Amino acid sequence: MAAAKDMPHAASRIQSWWIPRYRVYTLGVLMGLAWFVPMLDFMRRGLRGDFWWVWASGQWMAVHHQLLMKNPAAWNGSGLGGKTWVNLEWGWEWILYHLNPHQTPLVFLMILFALELLMAAALFWAMATLAPKLSIEIKAGLYLVYAAFVFPFTVKLRAEMFSYIAFPLLLGILWRARRDVRWLALLVPLTVIWANIHGSWLLIPALTGLEALRRVARKEWRDAGWALTGGILGPVAAAVLFTPFHLRTLTYAWWLDHNHWITTYIQEWQSVNFHQTIFLVWAAAIILSWMWRARSGVRYPWLLDVWMLGTTVAFFEEARMVTYFGEVFILWWAYGLGRDDRRREFLGTRGESATRIGLGAAGLLALVLCMGFGMQTRSHYTAPEVPRQLVSWVNQRSHGVVLAPVDVGGYLIAHHMHGVFLDGRSDFFLANGRRFQQYVAMIGAGARERQLARDFSSDHVTLVLWPQGQLTANLAGYLTRSHFHEAARAGKWAVWAR
Repeated sequence: MAAAKDMPHAASRIQSWWIPRYRVYTLGVLMGLAWFVPMLDFMRRGLRGDFWWVWASGQWMAVHHQLLMKNPAAWNGSGLGGKTWVNLEWGWEWILYHLNPHQTPLVFLMILFALELLMAAALFWAMATLAPKLSIEIKAGLYLVYAAFVFPFTVKLRAEMFSYIAFPLLLGILWRARRDVRWLALLVPLTVIWANIHGSWLLIPALTGLEALRRVARKEWRDAGWALTGGILGPVAAAVLFTPFHLRTLTYAWWLDHNHWITTYIQEWQSVNFHQTIFLVWAAAIILSWMWRARSGVRYPWLLDVWMLGTTVAFFEEARMVTYFGEVFILWWAYGLGRDDRRREFLGTRGESATRIGLGAAGLLALVLCMGFGMQTRSHYTAPEVPRQLVSWVNQRSHGVVLAPVDVGGYLIAHHMHGVFLDGRSDFFLANGRRFQQYVAMIGAGARERQLARDFSSDHVTLVLWPQGQLTANLAGYLTRSHFHEAARAGKWAVWAR
């Protein structure tokens, strides 16, 4: 009997001593991995592609002390000099350059790590909103699923990073507004910031529209009016009034999202390819999740199911939406798991210090590993996209427009090459001419020799900078017949001049 009486006391002592320390280890491992894995993937890919024109845009604004609203003539030649550009990401470009004007590699890693911390904080806040009693260990496990298997698809120092922070904040605000509609007032200041950084701010009126419909369906006319004014009209008005492009901030973002050339030829805007194993696994995971949802008996609010279905369809239609889907996916699971008493918080207030220590240890461990790997792999993730010798060779010679792969256009601009045929701002070229369409025809072998001659002449192309052996047959044939010769070579790249 005495032994039996001592058992609850012993269990209490174990719960007060061992489990909080267990939480430290659990959070240290789960969140350490969640913060380190995307950084590792970023270092594997390196500073590539669109990153460079984003940084170069910020540099131009810093040097000229004005917003980049017209294309500099030096960037793409006189034919496009002065053409207007609705630069929806100007705020991000300005911030990125001023955070690291000297392109210090480790500083870029620290910027990304800081953004990861903000994204985690936003998602944990959203999970606490939807599932306030769910164990922190389960929340960390869900976040690890997102960070390791969803976020790496899109991890880069682009303006989308801010959207990945703002989107869960939007969802958390909308969820809290279900009980207190005054939360919608926060959407106006959120819009002012978001609309000056990335076009995905349109998610605010889109998702708030669902909330307005819910209120109308329940005949809650006063709250429906709040949703309409505070969640739709207010944010739209804020975007029009407090952005440099005013109404075009709305219309251009909509045009960009529905442009045929972008959705057809830009890979991240294309539909998911289920021949890739990871996407097939995600399709299976979604199906299994809905099967669990049906068997668990958990009653989900229809709005949460609509969020899940909507982001799933958006992800399948455009691969770039995978991150938004991933954030909704873990919130959807958090809500379901949080409805089960067995999975609710079991440590109470005694685990709060352990939570702080565990998260702090995870952050410190991930940062140390990132800096260590960053120094070890610096030569890889900062490797030039085009050999420096060729960039220098071109820069030292008088030339017209330089035809180069679109993926390296931003890199060439950031390294002071003038007259680059095309860079990652596909929307700019589609809005101001036909260079994008010409490029598609060139690399798709759809351009005939007469068309190539006309394009080279009208765009004043005098040099071709391209990886050796990767020229399309029609382009290579045209260069030969038009008396272009290989003028310089370095590594796998070469320059052809007339």
